[in-house]
Formats: sequence, structure tokens, C-alpha cells
Amino acid sequence: MGNQEVAFDPELFARTASLFTLKRTTFAPKAVETLASDVLSRLASGLRQSDPFDVPPISDESISAFCDALILMDSSASSQFIEERRAEGVTRMGVTLGYVCAAAKRLGEGWEADEFSFIDVTIGTGHLYAIMRALRAERRLKPLLFDAQRCALFATVPGEDHGIGITVAADYFREKGWEIDLQTATQHDALLAHVERTQPGIIGLSLSTEERLDTLVRLVVGMRLIVPDAIIGVAPAADLGDTRIRELLDIDLVFTSAQGAEEDLERLISAHAQSRIA
Repeated sequence: MGNQEVAFDPELFARTASLFTLKRTTFAPKAVETLASDVLSRLASGLRQSDPFDVPPISDESISAFCDALILMDSSASSQFIEERRAEGVTRMGVTLGYVCAAAKRLGEGWEADEFSFIDVTIGTGHLYAIMRALRAERRLKPLLFDAQRCALFATVPGEDHGIGITVAADYFREKGWEIDLQTATQHDALLAHVERTQPGIIGLSLSTEERLDTLVRLVVGMRLIVPDAIIGVAPAADLGDTRIRELLDIDLVFTSAQGAEEDLERLISAHAQSRIA
């Protein structure tokens, strides 16, 4: 789409919703519960941190109707709801604060009060996350942070003890002129806080064992909510194929070597520069 102004990307919504559904059916209930709690908490925090004057007046009945659409297995119900509100003139801020953040708060409170089941909430959470990924601001896409300089965040998945591979990759990138922010053995909350402070445009993550796959999924979802436009790549464990990684993770690239990763990123940077010229 280049630099066209877009309000809602239905294709990205459908793809992201499908990815979240696979997460829900692949991982243990406890991991899915943690993931859902993370998403609801972060989205609801947007409502708590906003100025009351920024929140559009939306009735409780409308929020309830949105929640009813969110918890349906058919993802098209929630996307259609948002597209109808956009067609009525609701702004992106109105959708985000008035509907998405408010619905996250309502689902979280309803979950604690047993008004919504585990299945209801995890389905609804996946659809909320997909809506946030599909929303686009009513402006031209901002220049990516790596336009002026080759810089990236490299990090190991929280809980991993082995950072040799990503350290070697960081050294390789630095030799090629990149500025690399290397984070190893950083825990989940601390790493997301670091991402929030630094706002990286490119992120490379290293996974050394399939046992940490659910941790990686949780991390990528958290990062997508903080820096939705970032390019995220993963160097997976040797026993994990590209297909499985792409099926479960909302990422842009799978890295198989430091050289291949650098070449892939350079191609993306070049393509981005050309699209801006065009």
C-alpha cells in the first residue's frame, strides 16, 4: 500500500487473528492465560493513562455489543463491528480508547467475576490484539527508526542462559557498521520496559530451545503492542523449522545465519527507501 492512508487493514486482521487462534490451540492453558492477561492488561492501561477528555462518550450498551462480537469464534464479527464504527465516523482514537481499551477492561473484569469463560476471554483477546495490529493512523506512515542509521535491538528470549550465538551475531553486525543494542538474560517485564524506552525499529530475537517457544510468543505479542511498526526477526532453535515459527509468531523474518539476517535486513531497508521515493 506504500504510504497510502489506511484506517483498517482487514487482511492483516485476518492473518493476526488466525495466528492467535493457533497459539490458543497449541500451548498449555496456563501459557495462554498468561498471554491473554498480558494483552488485556496492556490494552486496558491505555484507558487508565489517557486524559478523560480524550475518551469519546460511548454507551455501555455499545461496549457490551462489541464484547459480544469479540467472543464469537468467527473473527469477522469483531472486524465488521469496527469497520462499521469507522464508517460512522469514529476516529482511530475513538476506536482505540472508546472501544478496544474499554472492551479489554470489560473482558478482564468479567473474567475475574466469572461472567466470561476462559474460552470467551482468550478468543476475545485474540480478536482485540488483531484489531490493534490492523488499525492504521489517519496519516502517512512514520519513517522507520532505522532510516538515518543501521541500528537494532538484539535479545535472547527471557529465561535463556545461552547468549553466545546472538553475541556473535551482534559482533558480525557491528563489523558491518550497525549499532546493536544487545540484551541477554533480560527478564520479560524488564525487556518490554527497555523496548518502550528505546522504541527500536528493528528487533532480532534468539531462541535456543523449543521449550521456550511460549515465552517467545508472549514476548513478541508484547513487543507488537509497544512498537507495532518494528521489523521483528527470530533466529530459532535448530529443531524448529521456519514453517512452525511463522505459523505461531507475528514476525517478519526468520534468521538462519548472521550473514543471511544482515542481507535480509539490508534488502528491507533498501525496499523501504525506494517506497518512500516512489
